Amino acid sequence: MLKTFFSMSFLLFLSLTLSGQKDTTNRPVEILEISSDADSAFAQARELAYSKEYDASRKILDLLIYQSPTNYYQYKLFKARTLVWDGKYAPARSIIEELILEDTTVIDIYQIRLNNERYDKDYPLAIRYANDGIKRFPKDNEFFHVGKVQSLVAENRYHEGLDAATLALDSFPENNELKQLKTFLLNQLIVDGLAVGVSMDYFSKIYKPWLFGFLQYGRQTKIGAIIGRVNVADRQRSAAVGIAEPGAFSSLGVQGEIDIFPRLSKNSYMYLNVGYSPSAIFPSFRFGAEYYSMIGKTEMEGSLGIRYLDFLTNIVTMYTGSLGYYWDSEYINFRPFFINDAYGWGSTYNFLYRQFFSGKGDFIQVTFGGGVVPDERVFLLNNGLVEQNYRLDNQYVGIGYQKLVNQKFYSRLDLTITRQENFSQQNDYLYIFSIGMILGYRL
Repeated sequence: MLKTFFSMSFLLFLSLTLSGQKDTTNRPVEILEISSDADSAFAQARELAYSKEYDASRKILDLLIYQSPTNYYQYKLFKARTLVWDGKYAPARSIIEELILEDTTVIDIYQIRLNNERYDKDYPLAIRYANDGIKRFPKDNEFFHVGKVQSLVAENRYHEGLDAATLALDSFPENNELKQLKTFLLNQLIVDGLAVGVSMDYFSKIYKPWLFGFLQYGRQTKIGAIIGRVNVADRQRSAAVGIAEPGAFSSLGVQGEIDIFPRLSKNSYMYLNVGYSPSAIFPSFRFGAEYYSMIGKTEMEGSLGIRYLDFLTNIVTMYTGSLGYYWDSEYINFRPFFINDAYGWGSTYNFLYRQFFSGKGDFIQVTFGGGVVPDERVFLLNNGLVEQNYRLDNQYVGIGYQKLVNQKFYSRLDLTITRQENFSQQNDYLYIFSIGMILGYRL
């Protein structure tokens, strides 16, 4: 009798539901055959949900809930799961609250509650629920630790996320999600602390090696990364150089600059740079600004920006932008520069390919490009003075490798080969072999 009533009730329920729907696909409506056994029907509801047939699954669950007024908790619990998976966060929230009021000891509903807020991108509330789960279930709180770190990462609260991941790994050292999250956070926080870099340019003829070095301190803050840097350089020249006489100004120089990367939204940020130097081989003042944003719902990132260099005797403005694309653990980027100063226009085009290994701070990259000299070499050599219509052609290729050695230390090595017109004679090419190394320590 019960089986017959169960089957008839379900068929009536299903027919009434389907009769109110319009078939926009011109396909025949598929009628489900549901077992009259409650356990078998529940199994079918789960199978439908795992196949993303959420509406059909919930129809079965609603009938099971109706037929079992005193033993419906597991059906309602699973219905809440399907609503979360289906992105129906508000109705899921209502069911979750009802179930928690009925029984505060069931860990599953607290896990569903955390996921519902995390998927709905209410990360502060998700963090609050994660902390509640950690305290409420001290012997079985691994899920809540992972959810907390994931939510902190989504909120860009990287320092708190790293502390939470480190603490959780003390209790669950084999949890792969926590390991991956910690590695990701260490890579994101690679800007933190001190870094020192040195590089040398070797010229195939005429010029003595050029030396460059810097010392920087950076910090990832709530508004974004902030980096302060002191640059030093020695631009020695051979007496054969005809553009500027040896001793006309010191070949040594120092420059101070600040980089700021303020976050504007989840998908956009700015790059801001300002620098000052009392030395002739650096611009007396420099400024840069660039806006970065993901493009729609794609994995592409675009930017538009400007660089301004004031050499007192010549002001150089560079207009730039970029188009980058992420897929899996790889990234490509194209960046042009359109350069203008007192003597005209020039342009250069730059390409980058990067393969990430365990996060954005651990990678190998290849760069290449060409056009007008893309850096400040020509201006640094001549104190900003260039002859009218004098534009140096160049082509370059480089490779770089950055490695997060451990959670405190990282290193980077860059090698670049440039074929470039001679600074002092057009149509006469030389080669520049550049090698640079950076060592960083997170404080």
